[in-house]
Amino acid sequence: MKRIMSLMAVLALLISITPAAVADGSEYIAAPYTLGDGQSIEDTVLTPVFYENADGPTIGVTVVGVIVQDGKYFRDSNNNQKLDAFEDWRLDAATRAADTVSKLTVRQQAGLVFNTLMANPAAATAADAVDENGNVIFAKVFPYMEGGPRTYGAQTYYYDEISVDALVNGGLRAGVMRANPDASVATWYNNALAQVCEYTAVATEQVSIPWTVISNPIGNGYPGSLGMAAAVMGDVANGGDYSLVFNFADQDRQIWNAKGIDAMYGPQIDLLTDPRWNRNSGTYGEVPEVVAGIVTALVTGYQTGADGTQDGDVSLNIKHFPGDGAAENGFESHNAIGQWRLYPTEGSLEKYQLVGFQAAVDANSGGIMPGYSRPTTDARSAKQVVKGVEINAPALGNAYNKEIMTTLLRDVMGFKGYINSDSGIVSTQNFGAEDMTLAQRYAAIIAAGTDVVGSTFDIDAVLEAVDTGLLAKEDLDRASINRLTSMISMGRFENPYRDTDEAIATVDALSADIGTAAREAQQKSVVLMKNSDAVLPLTDTSAKVYVGYFGAPNRDGSDPAASLKAEFASRGFVLVDDYNEANIAFLAVSPVLNNSQQMAVIDLVEDLEVPERSFPDSQALTGETTFSTTVPDIGKVPKIAEAVHANGGKVLASIEISNPWILTNLEPYCDSLIGIFGTNTAAQLDVLTGVCNPTGKLPVTMVACNEVIAVNEQDIDGVVYEVCVSPNDVPGFAKDEYMSADVLALSPSGSYAYMDTDGNVYSAWFGLSY
Repeated sequence: MKRIMSLMAVLALLISITPAAVADGSEYIAAPYTLGDGQSIEDTVLTPVFYENADGPTIGVTVVGVIVQDGKYFRDSNNNQKLDAFEDWRLDAATRAADTVSKLTVRQQAGLVFNTLMANPAAATAADAVDENGNVIFAKVFPYMEGGPRTYGAQTYYYDEISVDALVNGGLRAGVMRANPDASVATWYNNALAQVCEYTAVATEQVSIPWTVISNPIGNGYPGSLGMAAAVMGDVANGGDYSLVFNFADQDRQIWNAKGIDAMYGPQIDLLTDPRWNRNSGTYGEVPEVVAGIVTALVTGYQTGADGTQDGDVSLNIKHFPGDGAAENGFESHNAIGQWRLYPTEGSLEKYQLVGFQAAVDANSGGIMPGYSRPTTDARSAKQVVKGVEINAPALGNAYNKEIMTTLLRDVMGFKGYINSDSGIVSTQNFGAEDMTLAQRYAAIIAAGTDVVGSTFDIDAVLEAVDTGLLAKEDLDRASINRLTSMISMGRFENPYRDTDEAIATVDALSADIGTAAREAQQKSVVLMKNSDAVLPLTDTSAKVYVGYFGAPNRDGSDPAASLKAEFASRGFVLVDDYNEANIAFLAVSPVLNNSQQMAVIDLVEDLEVPERSFPDSQALTGETTFSTTVPDIGKVPKIAEAVHANGGKVLASIEISNPWILTNLEPYCDSLIGIFGTNTAAQLDVLTGVCNPTGKLPVTMVACNEVIAVNEQDIDGVVYEVCVSPNDVPGFAKDEYMSADVLALSPSGSYAYMDTDGNVYSAWFGLSY
């Protein structure tokens, strides 16, 4: 038995841990802490007590007791001093989940439906979370927040109150931590939430449901999603495999588990098929088999294999099913302007869009997250058949859509985990359900097959749906069982606590390995797209180098090229401020997709006049124009190139590939071009100077020209739509197959794909080496 006892008596009275006999013949160890008169569960963060089973899970408790039966320890989650089936870790998770539901009130079940959208500790570091005596301050780690609306830009978000009362009496049991505290704060945060949830068994004589800590993906030095795809594609192209991704996931899992983070809102695996979509940078590119390979590696790394979630895992919520990349002309479904998903190509759903999701299902991902968008049901979309089943989904947002959530995902594809909606699904992105009441929306979402609603927290509306017959109790039971099965299989019912010292040691031990692996991944992510006359690698450090930055300025006014300049200088190059004096110009180009009141522009342009639209609610043209800038000062590139070439020098450039840009205003002026994906400056210089040979491959197809993505008005069954000449649902490398020969004839390359002045075609899988 491992015990860690708090020495702080200001809150809790230490109870005897000597087992005592109980009615069923078992023994009972009373809770290590109890509250005395005038004491509160909020007075301090309790140090949990752990009981280690020789052939089973560790049991962790603070204010409930432990049952001892057959020489084994069990957590008394409802504080009734007897071993219930749901507390018996020897039984399978599904059986335990069903027994748990039988003991929950309907209000508790309604609470299980929700994830609050924002639940952060007040402190980020240990120093900020303790008092002058080194004692943890409860209020610094418990994520208290008043409920209510908060407006950010054009969007209003409704946040839930997070308080001890909201947890004890309101039923809230999960939240998204949108912060990255250090190991100490993370464990205190987790433990504070766990002890309050455990206290419900004492305060209300109900089952204690542990808190689930959720996070979005957390940066840890690796390149972004597209960069990871570029790196692993290089490995695969050279006879390797997806171990880079698996190792990353396995390392990250250990850190998340040590900190007490249970689930991820991600990864985002939508297939990149429309170049204008503003979430392309968060995908793993456009090659279905690559996305599938990456997804399999991520699931098996974060979930320690393909057998479903278990103790020590991080449950993934793969998103956005069935793929938001097939967006209507790139409009984003966070706004009504982008609510429609198009399938103009027969069979594209199975052939392209679902390949990655099927891999996630086959690897037993813990969760799947549907996107906001809804499918078109008119002639803009062609017939879609998946595994021999024709999918005829109504024009409802995915989370409301039973044909998508149940027929397609569960019945056809075989998904066994829980379905967790995206945030805001009942408040701001309720496409097709705008005329429903709140109770009707919850009923429709849950009945469709969605188990968890990441949205406005309103238990009373769920209760109304059940009481009025809008929502069958059987559907609510199914949702509860699916969620609880995951929690139980991950060991949360046995031990929701984390040991702070162990967490710190785990994070410290992994930091060096992560740093080395991340550096290698950064290097591998660089794609050498052009290298005229073998200008790279750079070997002559006596060359005078001008570094120019083309992108959004830093908000604090600092030089956005400072780190690049410092890196060049550290390698011995001579820096000059005037490109007229340079032998080498390095141009760092970081475009910004501007689609606030227009269809997104993927040219590298400044102040391009474009038609204005009725953003965010409608695609309708206002009759006015607005201006788009993706790269400030991009017009200076020809002048810089002319001057440097006149000196007998060379022009090198990097392009941040957050979208498949049209490169005609950059590439022809460059002797060398590298593609980067949030790549750090050290890795870029490693490639430029030959420290490592570039191996990265393009995970996207760069677009040849505007003619191949033109949008024209077209009458379809008496309604005029804007239809793209290249299909929104097909990846770039395959678009030629589905496009008109007349349109392709307008392209300088004769293809959808961009061709540079050396004749290189920038299609997926392209990448040069030295």
